[in-house]
Amino acid sequence: MRDGVRLATDVYLPDADGPVPVVLTRLPYGKNGGIIRVDVFAEALLERGYALAAQDRRGKFRSEGDTVPWVNEALDGYDTIEWIVNQPWANGRVGTTGLSYVGYTQWAALSSHRFRTLIESRPGSA
Repeated sequence: MRDGVRLATDVYLPDADGPVPVVLTRLPYGKNGGIIRVDVFAEALLERGYALAAQDRRGKFRSEGDTVPWVNEALDGYDTIEWIVNQPWANGRVGTTGLSYVGYTQWAALSSHRFRTLIESRPGSA
């Protein structure tokens, strides 16, 4: 991040001959716990030609920094998307997904000019 804090990001890549679109999820819950099984989600995306970047948010699990809810999400989301689009495996198209606080991290990242897709999930939505 721009302040030098490193956020733990697991990247899952499909078997592809070139750069691919990326789905980003930024989690406060852990990547393979009771809320979401990132490995299972990644498998579904990889089969469809997408990469997945799953990130522990600031101060959680393997990420550095202090956990201060709501404070760093916009800049951390922006910086993460900028990092993704500059990787050789990414084609510049980044979407996000998540619910609850993960959904908030998506809205906060809307400040990024590279943001393409937001998939909101909430109980009771059709």
